[in-house]
Amino acid sequence: MKELSIIFAIIGTVIGSGFISGKEVAVFFARFGFWSIPCIFIAFFLFWFLFYSILIKGDKILFKLKKSKLFMIINVILCIIFTSAMFAGINNLLIFDNFFINFLIFSCILALCTLIFKKGTTFLNKLNFILIPVMLVIFLALLSSKSALNFQLQENFQSIWSPFYCVFYVVLNTSNSCVMLASLGEGLSRKQKARASFYSSLVLMLILLFVNIILLQHSSLISLDMPLLSLFNGWERTLLNIIIFIGCSTTLFSLIFSSSLTIRGLCNNEFLVFIISIVVPTILSLVGFGFIITYLYPLASIVGIFLLLNLLFEENIKVLIKGGKKL
Repeated sequence: MKELSIIFAIIGTVIGSGFISGKEVAVFFARFGFWSIPCIFIAFFLFWFLFYSILIKGDKILFKLKKSKLFMIINVILCIIFTSAMFAGINNLLIFDNFFINFLIFSCILALCTLIFKKGTTFLNKLNFILIPVMLVIFLALLSSKSALNFQLQENFQSIWSPFYCVFYVVLNTSNSCVMLASLGEGLSRKQKARASFYSSLVLMLILLFVNIILLQHSSLISLDMPLLSLFNGWERTLLNIIIFIGCSTTLFSLIFSSSLTIRGLCNNEFLVFIISIVVPTILSLVGFGFIITYLYPLASIVGIFLLLNLLFEENIKVLIKGGKKL
């Protein structure tokens, strides 16, 4: 049961507003045309390797984060960027004409963020165990409908950058939740950690591949803030709106936990921790969902590479520099 809950937690962390709205897939894969398809299989192996490495080295990662203020500051910056994207995505999805209804919904989200901030991930894991399977089934059912498929793939020759963006994408979605993932593996055997890593990566690959193919079929939508949402009208659009909203919320809650845990290692003032982990991302979200995904996410990926290399492979890098062998 715990192994399954970890799989849902990992998937829930990755499938946020950027993923489930199609914007992340558009920026990191679909805009490169057919070359994006083999890159998705590369992403599967990278996800599997990094998830497993983080679960295995969880205690060491948390120790390094606590020991190094630089790593903690980098992780906080990453979390702020990703959290702001989730808040911006939620804001985009508040489509009611009545301002007070939108304000009430957003206030409820902030209240749940505060609960995660105070209580940790116990509540979050239970929530993911229910929401993630339901969300995925409805999401895939909608995309399988006739209104989403026409099997007329569009070619695009901007292929040279596709492998780089594939790596950026995987790093983006592992570095932003590194703290939470590192804390998930406690009490699991190596085999359980390996299975959890494999199955979560497999599910992510299949959904990523499906979404990417659909975006290739509708290449005119790639530049939009939420491409998949533009495929639908009426009740289907409303339902997908709800699913994307859930995806935003589950990832947002994971990020709030991760950032607040890290900031507490830098600061003992709970009010200041709350401001940095929740209030600052809310203000940053005002720059817009599309802007954050298109411009800040790739920059965050580069920073994330530095973070993961140091947290996971610092000893190996030192050995390589010295020309020796790690035992």
